Amino acid sequence: MEKKLRLATGLVMALFVILHLTNHSLGLISLAWMEAYRKPFVAFWHYPLSTFLLYGSVLTHFGLALSSLYRRNTLKLPTWEMMQLLLGLSIPPLIFSHVVGTRAVAGILDVSVDYEVVIGAIWSSAGLVTKQTLLVIVVWGHLLIGLHYWLRLKPAYVRWLPFWQLLATLLPILALLGFVRVSFEVGKIDLEKRFASLNELYPQQMELIQGIEPTMWLIFVLSVLLVVLARYLRVRYRVKFGSVNIVHPTAGNLKAPVGATLLEALRQAGVPHSSVCGGRARCTTCRVRVIGGQENLQPAEMEENNALAGIKADPNVRLACQLHVDQDISIVPLIPPERSSDYVRKPGGVEGKEQQVAVLFVDLRGSTALGELRLPYDVVFILNQFFSAMVSALAQTNGHYAQFNGDGLMALYGLETDLATGCREAISGAAAMLAELERLNNRLNLELDAPLKVGIGIHSGEAIVGTMGPPLTPIVSAVGDTVNIAARLEAETKVHTVPLVVSRITAERGGVGLAGAGQYQVSVRGRKESLEVLAFTQQQLIEALR
Repeated sequence: MEKKLRLATGLVMALFVILHLTNHSLGLISLAWMEAYRKPFVAFWHYPLSTFLLYGSVLTHFGLALSSLYRRNTLKLPTWEMMQLLLGLSIPPLIFSHVVGTRAVAGILDVSVDYEVVIGAIWSSAGLVTKQTLLVIVVWGHLLIGLHYWLRLKPAYVRWLPFWQLLATLLPILALLGFVRVSFEVGKIDLEKRFASLNELYPQQMELIQGIEPTMWLIFVLSVLLVVLARYLRVRYRVKFGSVNIVHPTAGNLKAPVGATLLEALRQAGVPHSSVCGGRARCTTCRVRVIGGQENLQPAEMEENNALAGIKADPNVRLACQLHVDQDISIVPLIPPERSSDYVRKPGGVEGKEQQVAVLFVDLRGSTALGELRLPYDVVFILNQFFSAMVSALAQTNGHYAQFNGDGLMALYGLETDLATGCREAISGAAAMLAELERLNNRLNLELDAPLKVGIGIHSGEAIVGTMGPPLTPIVSAVGDTVNIAARLEAETKVHTVPLVVSRITAERGGVGLAGAGQYQVSVRGRKESLEVLAFTQQQLIEALR
């Protein structure tokens, strides 16, 4: 609710600022145009509901900023967040005199403060000109940072980004130029003489007006100082009387105050961690996998759940910016710190997850001899025909291409089905590969000295499945013991001089007949017990699948 309130109040103020700067820009045409625009502009914002929305938004936004400052456990922020904070705190000192000179004077004296009076008064003092110019730059900078980091993940905004950048650059420049041009038309106002006449006409009202700005300054300074002091005392208390241990894969053991968000704790410790939206749950780039202590964590709230559901994240994946640590935990970051919004829309599998799959390795035999007897382009032609045939077999049997290794490939089965179906389809995939290879040999009969042969190994079990590889060209692949064993079984086809070796457990899971297949025990590196496997000729495989 607080985030929505901050956004809503920010948008109300953004609307006011954009319309106000547009009004200033009309000064490039004439003072009359500025005045013509000002009247409906003022009428709209002086309407009771609009006034309530505007000033309520200003006070609420400022209050939320102080609340956020108080709750922060660290002020080690990304550059853009620190700039937004500093610019926001710089606005009140710059705007106090402008608010008093326009809205307060108009309201208390019941007079119309038009552009001629305001611009003449500002232009009469170099200090006021400087303050007004800085006010435009600071307000616009704060507004742009907020809008950009709210919209940067939205495709429509990204698609039209150059256009928005052009508008964002032009509007404040045109507003300042309009202000300067009209100042020559208006000239300067003798402020001392004007204030003297007003003091004579409205002595009590002017005394009240002159006391408003010092009061605003006092409230502002005391508010900031009290929040800073309260925050310091809270942080010191929590560090002294309560801390938790965070185990990070590269930074080791970190201490953090109880109740701090994980993102705050990592920043406090100087540990780089990705966070595109600045800790507002508007993206998932700060996500981590909790590998220890998950059972003691507070459950995710609605906003975090919605963000994680959008990427189909696993139950032990949390957003560092929303995860308040009050118990010891162990975590693994899932997005490299240098990554930004291009990673946000990747699915939850980007970090890998445990899954039961069937893994198939196929390798072309004698590929070295092919290269020795033919020109390179002829070898490439044959290999392309071979891979086309293998991919066709995968398509027929719901296999997923996962890896390429020069003269062979790895495929995964069961990514979207149960393991039994995946095992059956993997073995059917091997049969389809052998059938496609036979057809390929017939087509290339005149170009080959001997028929192409392959070795296929299949094993099934648990593996880590996820998006892997270079960031710009990732693929869904798998790693783990199951993958290593499947690769080892592919090599066993050379030993038994058969095209296919399958682990017995995979054949049983897939409901494949075992009669006729050669049965062997294979020693697998890293395993104490040998693995029972089945060796199939092409004809035996066809019979087993019937």
